[in-house]
Amino acid sequence: MSASRDTGEPQTESKEAPCSGGNSQPTIWFEAEDFLRYFDHFRNPTGTQRLSFEIYGALNLLYGGSERVKFCRLSVFTKRLHAIRFEDLRSAILNPLGATAPWKTFWEPTMFWERFPRSIPVVLQNPRFFLSIFKVAVRDLLETLTGRTSFDRQLRRGDMIVSLGAGWGIPGYMKHMAERKRRHGIKFSIFVHDVLPIEFPSFFEPHHATHFGHWLREAISVTDIVLTNSKYSRARLIKLAAKSGWRLPPIKMLEPGSGFIDRLPARGQAMASLPARYVLFVSTIEIRKNHRLLVRVWERLVKRHGADRVPALVFVGMLGWSYEELLADLAASDFLNGKIIMLRCLPDAELQEAYRGCLFTVFPSFCEGWGLPIAESLEHGKFCIASNRTSIPEVGGNLADYFDPADEEDALAKIERPLLDPAYLAAREAQVRAEYRRRTWNDCVHALMGAFGSRDRTAD
Repeated sequence: MSASRDTGEPQTESKEAPCSGGNSQPTIWFEAEDFLRYFDHFRNPTGTQRLSFEIYGALNLLYGGSERVKFCRLSVFTKRLHAIRFEDLRSAILNPLGATAPWKTFWEPTMFWERFPRSIPVVLQNPRFFLSIFKVAVRDLLETLTGRTSFDRQLRRGDMIVSLGAGWGIPGYMKHMAERKRRHGIKFSIFVHDVLPIEFPSFFEPHHATHFGHWLREAISVTDIVLTNSKYSRARLIKLAAKSGWRLPPIKMLEPGSGFIDRLPARGQAMASLPARYVLFVSTIEIRKNHRLLVRVWERLVKRHGADRVPALVFVGMLGWSYEELLADLAASDFLNGKIIMLRCLPDAELQEAYRGCLFTVFPSFCEGWGLPIAESLEHGKFCIASNRTSIPEVGGNLADYFDPADEEDALAKIERPLLDPAYLAAREAQVRAEYRRRTWNDCVHALMGAFGSRDRTAD
């Protein structure tokens, strides 16, 4: 958190001219197929896509038009690399095809393709959506057949391809990157957001945990530089490699930025769907994030103090995996008689207003590789009460209060205090506003380029 604190006002970040020396330095290609295909299926990003896009945006701001940074994608349909523009990435997140998708949960597309013969009724019920997916595949095939993919002619020996996102979702991804390395004499880098599916497999969909483990083992053997986001993630990766007998390449820690630089909304946007007083929890809705703990805490708060004294609890996030018991609990209590509100698809502009309008935020997750919602809470000047596990205290530092996510009494005590003691909440929020030093996405990109040996200025 080394950058100057954000004041809450929209910022215009100056476009710096990197000292690239023309073509003297290799080009760094950021491969983004997983990002593009995600928005074929979903409307709103998870933390992985948010981090990727903010880095893409800062790269475009600082290096757009130069030969130092370019974007590409490994087509899931043709397994060929295509050069793309930043505008293609911006269009995907601003106008997602996934806005019309039939999926309700994060894992439905995977299950759909694996069980395709039984999924034909879904195709028949949503012909326009699937026709759009088909058009993307046809476009890639035609470009390949007509020889219009010029990527291989642009790639030069010594260039690097970087995957910031979820490359494990693309079949044969590492095999194709290994072939590009062999054929073109290039380097390759991955961003390992965490090793949680291996470390805590019970919190993840079983197929994903197994697939991720196979992908990571193969990725480590192909990768020249590993990027990771926290001291915790770095330490766990080193421990896993030692246990598995992997030979690790250099690991560079890259602290994420915070904020919504590219999509700042108009100030004062109305939030008709939110109550006057509420506490906010932003995350994918799944077992790992520990929503059920908060439901029990809020039930006890209402019984102890009465509904009028207890603010609403707002969950913001899409449905992930193993959420059925949570929804059953909520349905049985009529969402605690309206005290709990669940918003599954909140656009960025409204999400920012939700941060600005809340009393404080909570983040009870059992395990994280980083914890972007904590940084976003602090960046908006809001106090956070969070889990004390894994990487989470790295994000909040001394500006958050912490509890054991497996200890309901501890969570209740920590959350009850700012609700009953407005002076304490005001003091903690004042400390956040005075002491938080926002790390911008430009800072993150400077550090990223420094990790690759760039001669540009970097942030330590």
